[in-house]
Amino acid sequence: MGEAPGCLSDEAKPAGPEGLRVGRYFVMSSIPYVNGKPHVGHALELVETDVLARHRRQRGDEVRFRTGTDDNALKNVQGAEAEGITPQEYVERVAGRFLALRESLNLSFDDFIKTSSDPRHAPGVHQLWNACAEKGDFYRKSYSGLYCVGCETFYAEDELQGGRCPSTTRCPTWWRKITGSSGSAATRISSTT
Repeated sequence: MGEAPGCLSDEAKPAGPEGLRVGRYFVMSSIPYVNGKPHVGHALELVETDVLARHRRQRGDEVRFRTGTDDNALKNVQGAEAEGITPQEYVERVAGRFLALRESLNLSFDDFIKTSSDPRHAPGVHQLWNACAEKGDFYRKSYSGLYCVGCETFYAEDELQGGRCPSTTRCPTWWRKITGSSGSAATRISSTT
């Protein structure tokens, strides 16, 4: 089995501390939605990921540590509407709070990607979309149901607890969603509150 592109074979890897072979590591945190302020859970994950990256660097390994934000969510649209600003303005402001964690937590990440504006993001998404389309992974279907924006899940009525989402305890909204090979469209029909 050959080496992955850009990877060094064990023989080509320079020796690190105590004669250990140097490796290459790509370390990435999850990318949170920017629908609110960063909280201790975000900080914990970033610090844990940072510890791994620093550990590997101290061992002499080549490390690339990436993090960022997922700016594409209905929650962000709703947050922007509530504040009377555009989704892009909202996302830029809130994503900045996540980026600011670098200084306050002394993080060592090499790269920060915002999915709404980073020019590297869209080509990868298009490549994945086209690969899925070529394999026939998409199909056209129309359906409707109770949708909880909080946990981004459709629920059957019998899955609700007292008419509320079992995870977020919010009242779900009735949605009709039509999917197809050119994307998807969702329409809010009415609230169950």
